[in-house]
Amino acid sequence: MQRVLQRTIILITFILALILAVMPMSLAIAPFRPEWPLLALIYWIIALPHRVNIGYAAGVGLAVDVLLGSTLGFHTAAYAIIAYPAARYYSRIRNFSLSQQALLVMVLVFAARLIVYLFEHYLNNAPLMWHYFWPALSSAIFWPWIFLLLRKTRRKFLVR
Repeated sequence: MQRVLQRTIILITFILALILAVMPMSLAIAPFRPEWPLLALIYWIIALPHRVNIGYAAGVGLAVDVLLGSTLGFHTAAYAIIAYPAARYYSRIRNFSLSQQALLVMVLVFAARLIVYLFEHYLNNAPLMWHYFWPALSSAIFWPWIFLLLRKTRRKFLVR
């Protein structure tokens, strides 16, 4: 029963992140929308690498593809590629301070956005718009709060 509750808590956080990813925003701040699903994914990979792995990353990426209406597989591939270094170096990342983790998150989100852009550019001839990469900065700004909120949730519900 405890294991089912733990899985449910992880899935609820991903569902909430997906809801935040498609929530309507003002056009003035929409380019700065953080990559909520990727932030949740990075947190859970760092916190529980034996439970949340590249398979979860592919599932969350597929959900993002479906919700955003992008070509299937673009976010799936990007999230899976980004999940690998997070899973590979989770023990090192855990020892970073929150500001160092935020910088790393900024690099990972930028890389994910770049991967999706490259797919879009080569397959759909998408033009480069610099505001496309602003979510990397906003994700880094929100990372400390997301980290602390998800850690508190993980500890409250004894997710291991």
